Amino acid sequence: MYNLQLSPLAAAVHKKTRALLSPTLLVLALGSSQLATAEPVALDIPAQSLVGALNALAQQADLQLLYSPDAIKNLRTQPLKGNLEPAQALNQLLQGSGLTYELNGNSVTLRPLNADDAAALSPANITGQALGATTEDSGSYTSNVATIGKGEHKLKDIPQSVTIVTRKAMDDQNLNTLNEVLERTTGITTYQSPSGGKYIYSRGFEVETFQYDGVAMDRRYYGVGSGFTSDTQIYDRVEILRGANGLLQGAGEASGAVNLVRKRPKAEPSLSIEASAGSWDNYRQSIDGSTPLTSDGSLRGRVVAAHEDREYFYDDANSTKNVLYAMLEYDITDSTVIAAGASVEDLHSKPFFGGLPRAKDGSALDISRSTYTGADWNKWNNKQTTYFSDITHDFNEDWRLKGAATYVRETNDMFYSWQRGAVDPATGTGGINRAYLYEFENTNKAADLNLTGKFRNLGREHEVVVGANASELRTDDLQGGNINPGGVVNIYDPVSPPEPSRDTMLSNPNYSAYSQAKITQSGIYGVVRYKLLDPLTMVVGARTSNYKYDYNLERIVTGVTFPSSSKETGEVSPYGGFIYELTPEWSAYISYADIFKPQTVVDVKGAPMKPILGSNYELGLKGELLDGRVNTSFAIFRVDQKNKAALLDDSCPNCYVAGGKARSLGLDAEISGEVITDLQLYAGYTYTHTENLNDPGDDPDLPSQAGNAYNSYTPMHMLRIWGDYRLPGEYNKFSVGAGGTVQSKTYNQNFGLGKIEQGGYSVWNGRIAYQFDKTYSIAVNANNVFDRRYYSSVGWLNASGVFGDPRNYTLTLKADF
Repeated sequence: MYNLQLSPLAAAVHKKTRALLSPTLLVLALGSSQLATAEPVALDIPAQSLVGALNALAQQADLQLLYSPDAIKNLRTQPLKGNLEPAQALNQLLQGSGLTYELNGNSVTLRPLNADDAAALSPANITGQALGATTEDSGSYTSNVATIGKGEHKLKDIPQSVTIVTRKAMDDQNLNTLNEVLERTTGITTYQSPSGGKYIYSRGFEVETFQYDGVAMDRRYYGVGSGFTSDTQIYDRVEILRGANGLLQGAGEASGAVNLVRKRPKAEPSLSIEASAGSWDNYRQSIDGSTPLTSDGSLRGRVVAAHEDREYFYDDANSTKNVLYAMLEYDITDSTVIAAGASVEDLHSKPFFGGLPRAKDGSALDISRSTYTGADWNKWNNKQTTYFSDITHDFNEDWRLKGAATYVRETNDMFYSWQRGAVDPATGTGGINRAYLYEFENTNKAADLNLTGKFRNLGREHEVVVGANASELRTDDLQGGNINPGGVVNIYDPVSPPEPSRDTMLSNPNYSAYSQAKITQSGIYGVVRYKLLDPLTMVVGARTSNYKYDYNLERIVTGVTFPSSSKETGEVSPYGGFIYELTPEWSAYISYADIFKPQTVVDVKGAPMKPILGSNYELGLKGELLDGRVNTSFAIFRVDQKNKAALLDDSCPNCYVAGGKARSLGLDAEISGEVITDLQLYAGYTYTHTENLNDPGDDPDLPSQAGNAYNSYTPMHMLRIWGDYRLPGEYNKFSVGAGGTVQSKTYNQNFGLGKIEQGGYSVWNGRIAYQFDKTYSIAVNANNVFDRRYYSSVGWLNASGVFGDPRNYTLTLKADF
């Protein structure tokens, strides 16, 4: 079994013995037989990391394993096959590793050759070993367990589609932002906001809620989209659940959830230093250090820092970003661990917002991808400061109580201009400049408390999760606008318009406004995983949610206010499914989950609109193959949404009715992990068909949308793939990677004026790396190697067209100590 993280009982044994061992010692503990007298076992262990080989040996020889992967993370083994005694297998696996082992009763202690004798562990029979979720140093594109649903569960035991983007996958593909990660993930699409950031979609619906170490926070409020600036340097992995997730997050769309899992301090000292240089003067440096701070290792710390200076493929734009992250973790007792930390991400940039227009006939303009229609005084200053803490208490090996809290303060100072308007391709004219000012501050607080445990009934073991969470988002925003500063513009020869004064920006009666909002959520939830039969597990859960939204917008020039509010109490979101274990490697499942989203508008009678309701139906098959080195899944899904408000008449601000249904139908298939020796692969295919459906009881005056795509930004077919292969034999210091995105056509509905369409396309990327020794490595990444010209976001007639990055390269040097 893989053992990247210890069970509560194993962790207790580890803590009691840690002070007796030097930092490099590793321990293997047997079940019931002496290693020296063990019978030969049929073994088949391919060449791989020593961590993976020891895990495979533990599985195939039925050994219980306890050790720290950090100490041997860079070591590899040759293949091992045949009938061997465990001692013989260990001799072969450890050959050339600089390690040896010593027998002590029922245990084996691994230690460096020629090292001073170290105190041996007392004999211990460690059972119920937990699989681990931590991905850094695993060298894998998969993790056997996810934490997005509270506790740790194998992927094949979760009755919904879940993708895990591991630390190695992020490093190999040079994915330094959350948006870059999501754009390489199965079933996720993005659309560029005209005011920075990106809107993120899963199964055709917008993702609005993100989790930080399992603590849910609402991120979708302002115009920069649901995607936000978030550097991945501080994260161990990103877990993505597709489909409704009302059970744990409360209100939102029936799209999915993204769980950002932070790096934690390590038990062993480590230091990683990285520097990269790329196209368009893109320079980045980072340092990541972790160490025990006390002699017994009970107090541990970690610090991560990164700095980035870059320009872009379009003219004039640039940015500077600094990231700082620190975390302390302390073992109060053998069963209680507390952690606290903080992070700061500080961005200063000259952005290009708003995108590019099209020709008056809707065709794409024949312009350079470097075209920049912004102003030389454009600016975007963004700062996010986060504080977080958690505490975990293990009552015994079966029951755990965990509490966690996160506080985020985000400030934005944005002042920019861009060209808007369809262009006459003969003259380049037709557009005008627009300028916008945004100054806003968000404070976001969230906490979660949950109890997870196991109990026995009718001779079988079952699981339960009960918990409560709450969140509060406050916003304080100022905005202003100015139309046509600088007069006529030419797309072929863009010139920076004059900079309007702040007073001018705030004097426009249509754009100048001050707004405040407050969104509070709270709820209690519970899930039971009950084994009806040895191969059949029933999963049943529900959440009761309370939601309140208050908003007020005041026009600065006129003083007119526009208050709105929404409140829902006791909204129940059910969740359920069945998981059937076909074999030890394969499971089939069926599940249902739903979610709600309150609305702030009122209907034609002045009554508040009912919440939007979203439901996710899913049927799937999952496999955990090759001793856990590979995970695979296949799912058929249907997502239904109803009650979304639709405006009957633009001239009537409160003429809303329930706008019928939207539906998303499709399937996704995914595989990740070491599919053959030394080949790490991630591949995900998604078929998605979104459609508007009208209820029979809808107002007859409501224009029918039946048959139209609900989300035209989501392609019907999409493939995401990436593989990295370490060459065999004398070339094994080299590794090569390749992959890309292939998708079918997308379009923008262009406000009913005719479709703006982009045909299907593919973009391919590559990588070559060389490992000098255990410490130093070098890699070159190439993106869009065939220099495909395409739009990453298909705009409408007047604006919002955003080119995808042209061919570019990044050289990265890394040292791991």
